[in-house]
Amino acid sequence: MQHIPKGRFVVLDFETTGISPAQGARIIEVSAREIVDGRAGDEFATLVDPGVRVPFEITQLTGITTTMLAGAPDSAAAMAGLAAFIGPSPIVAHNAGFDRRFLDYEAGPFLCGAPVRALCTLLLARRVYPGLDSYRLGRLVAAFGIRTSGTLHRASADTFVTAHLFDRICADARARCGSPWVDDDVLHKLQRVRIAGAHDWLAAWGKPVGAAAVAGPGLLRRDGADILPRAAGAR
Repeated sequence: MQHIPKGRFVVLDFETTGISPAQGARIIEVSAREIVDGRAGDEFATLVDPGVRVPFEITQLTGITTTMLAGAPDSAAAMAGLAAFIGPSPIVAHNAGFDRRFLDYEAGPFLCGAPVRALCTLLLARRVYPGLDSYRLGRLVAAFGIRTSGTLHRASADTFVTAHLFDRICADARARCGSPWVDDDVLHKLQRVRIAGAHDWLAAWGKPVGAAAVAGPGLLRRDGADILPRAAGAR
């Protein structure tokens, strides 16, 4: 995973009883896998006893049963450990909005209000590889030949393949802009760029300092604070 920027990232995945904590869904499994300076590090992984039954359709999808969760840590214990493991590092997830909702809901009290930067491999893939017929995790990892000995829709297997997908995205984003300057700040901005303009955005980012004047309106040079398009009249 030599293409991932320097620093520490935590690849995160939850398996849950449903799609929304606001509707009563709860975490039943978590994997948080660290990548430090492009090297795989430790993994925080555990089943979680949510105190409710696992719906049949979730068992069909994940293989996790209510019986399997008996004796697992409860949410408070698991989330305290997860928050400590994440620390100040940015998280990486596929469809990060989903995982972020559960992180905020169940781990929020243990994060103590600290901001958590999220990088989404789904949003990034849409911008680096526009026009694919599917951006589901299983389809992307199959397309790129990323393999795991585990089963997808289990948290540990999902973080393993997401880490390798993130590495591939970082490599191809760097190739698009021809610059080693693709760090987590650039990736965080890239995932908010219009899909249709993402390749031009990356090309503008890769231009040498001083070349941004011809890169297009509203773009600052690559060592500036931001290169997102500015609103009309903004200074």
